[in-house]
Amino acid sequence: MTNVERIPVFLPCIDNDTKKHVNDALDVGWLGMGPLVKEFEERIANFLDLKDRFVVSTNTGTAALHIALRAAGIGSGDEVITPSFNYVADQQAIKMTGADVVMCDIQDDNLGIDCKKAEKLISDKTKAIMPLHFAGIPCEQKKVYDMAQKYDLRVIEDSTHAFGTTVNNKKIGSYGDIACFSFDPVKIITSIDGGCIVVNNEEEFSDLKKLRLLGVNKEASERHKNKRAWDYDVVSDGYRYHLTTILASIGISQLKQIDEFIKSRQKICQEYNDVFGDIEGVKIPQSDFTNVSPFIYSLRILNNKRESLTKHLDKLGIDVGIHFIPVHKHKYFENAKFGDMTVTDKVVKEVLTLPLHSNMEDDYVKRVIDGIISFF
Repeated sequence: MTNVERIPVFLPCIDNDTKKHVNDALDVGWLGMGPLVKEFEERIANFLDLKDRFVVSTNTGTAALHIALRAAGIGSGDEVITPSFNYVADQQAIKMTGADVVMCDIQDDNLGIDCKKAEKLISDKTKAIMPLHFAGIPCEQKKVYDMAQKYDLRVIEDSTHAFGTTVNNKKIGSYGDIACFSFDPVKIITSIDGGCIVVNNEEEFSDLKKLRLLGVNKEASERHKNKRAWDYDVVSDGYRYHLTTILASIGISQLKQIDEFIKSRQKICQEYNDVFGDIEGVKIPQSDFTNVSPFIYSLRILNNKRESLTKHLDKLGIDVGIHFIPVHKHKYFENAKFGDMTVTDKVVKEVLTLPLHSNMEDDYVKRVIDGIISFF
């Protein structure tokens, strides 16, 4: 098929309201971390229904993961267990603390961490576990927290796919230990780049604010007033990880539309499931998406047909993605400790990410569905 508009895997929803927020922020003239950053954090807290929990924004999701680990006391000589089935941000964040990465397998149903296999990897050096909620579908949180309690481990939830997902009527991040989110260009809401950490005590909240801004003790409170503190002290190590006013302004606009974004994505995922669930040789996500805030929609293509399906869809102008190349297969991590990867090694040969956008055009949805059906 020629001269047809291609359907990308990701397409951020940037409307006139978002553009106006950027222009208004530019007109203020304060481009660094200012009051809009604080407003963005407050809006995140309101959306997540936080009680006695605290939000710290960062300039990327990876920065959020890094300083979350730091705030949890993870450092040189420690080990952190995390799935290999993920993008490499978690593993790099662990390495940045000086700790060692230990990778484990996933479950076949929800593609979340396999706690039985993870438990076998626990040593006297293990200090934390970092599970991923793949595609916004929760891992088995209760098993994660039961294991963490049994072995006195911290839990840093990689919730970068799951902003808005609920478990037992509570949004992920509104309970538990530490949760990290991402607002990069392809996530459910974007601030172009950005992230945040949610913690449950004021000491770690205070530590995170220093860690994200070079260890400076007074800057955040003054910058939130469009001012700078000239009598500050540097009281710890730190990084240049703070969010800017412009990025926060985009995030604020996106947050105003988050419920609409999630509903539109849920509807598409449910439509995909309804159609693809009847196709032999395809495995659909094990969720009805009622409580899931879907970042991506990934099918599993069985019987070694993924490559031929990809070529078929490419001819129809439909882009697809693969999430993920397992991290234990990357050269930099080839010497990292990892356990049995039977499920991971199988899933990564099957998984195929289809286009999913907020407020996705009906014609796009129909073309994706027709493209899959015509192949099978």
